[in-house]
Amino acid sequence: MRHQGKRPAPRNAHERACVLFAAYFRLMGCTGIYTDAPGYRKPEVILGAQANHAPALTCWRNCPSGQRSAVILDTAMMEGGSTDIAEIVSRLQLFYSAARELHGELHVVVPLLVFKKRTPGERVIRRVLRRNGMKAVARIWTL
Repeated sequence: MRHQGKRPAPRNAHERACVLFAAYFRLMGCTGIYTDAPGYRKPEVILGAQANHAPALTCWRNCPSGQRSAVILDTAMMEGGSTDIAEIVSRLQLFYSAARELHGELHVVVPLLVFKKRTPGERVIRRVLRRNGMKAVARIWTL
């Protein structure tokens, strides 16, 4: 993540979340940060058996043991990102598998309220994760 002058402003909630979490993970000591926002290097597409997807953010965390672990973050149900439940499930299954394979962690960012601002986004995404066997998500963030 090189800073070369002023970065373009984020255009939607997805890009704003990407910028926010790039800064957060940088402050947490992570390296190799790639994020889906203007002025940043984009994350690579992760290849899956059913579909290929690029997460909102990837980076590396240095562990006390000296090893590095991958951090994969994606947004769900946010303006500018994936809002279709079938696509969200496909994306999260792929990123969940990739994080496990890399001894890493998956983070998911959701809006505070979804479905016409009536339902907590965290409750919806927890239900989606549980129904699809994804039990070990590092953190669900709400914005």
